[in-house]
Amino acid sequence: MASLAGEADLDSLAATSAAINAIASVQQQKKKPIQIIIAPGNGGCGRNIKKVNWYGWFHKEMLSRGHDSICENWPDPNICHQSNWISYCINDLKADENTIVVGHSTGALLAMRLAETIKLKGIVLVAAAHTDLGDAGERASGYFDTDWDWNTQKENAGFIHQFHSKDDHLIPVSEARYVANQLQGNNAVYEELNGYSHFFEPFQPLLDAMDTYCKDE
Repeated sequence: MASLAGEADLDSLAATSAAINAIASVQQQKKKPIQIIIAPGNGGCGRNIKKVNWYGWFHKEMLSRGHDSICENWPDPNICHQSNWISYCINDLKADENTIVVGHSTGALLAMRLAETIKLKGIVLVAAAHTDLGDAGERASGYFDTDWDWNTQKENAGFIHQFHSKDDHLIPVSEARYVANQLQGNNAVYEELNGYSHFFEPFQPLLDAMDTYCKDE
């Protein structure tokens, strides 16, 4: 009888261990690494993205933190049509509620329009605008064809963090201030810096912000 009881205990322990492992496996599956999509500026920046501006540097920093960073060349890298880029993010890069889109210049426009389309973990806007600034090339992208839906952006983005430099010679700071005013709320932060121009080089404030938003992941 003692032998049978011992076997029963072993069977019970094995069953308990299997149940614990199953639960742990489910929890690990649910907690996916954060996906970070790096959306570049126009004019061909997306043709060789890892060699341009701060994109490759930022990509390596995010990978070193264990995040699922995506720094891939983009289709239509010169004009960056909204229709092409939105489709690429959703259908090819699989952007979803676990995704943070870090967009620079035209990439920031993409991030805002994507947040009007699907729910995202967050968006980081580096040198964002809200008008085409009278530039025919910018106008051709399609981002300015319809009014901005600021409320939907705020509802669909878990957080919004915006960077702009006062000395940006391509996008006046007044553009960024307008965007910040429209997006202000409990989940939005606007950082106005100085001396970074149009953010062509790596900048530490970006890493600091991302570490804050991803610290519990």
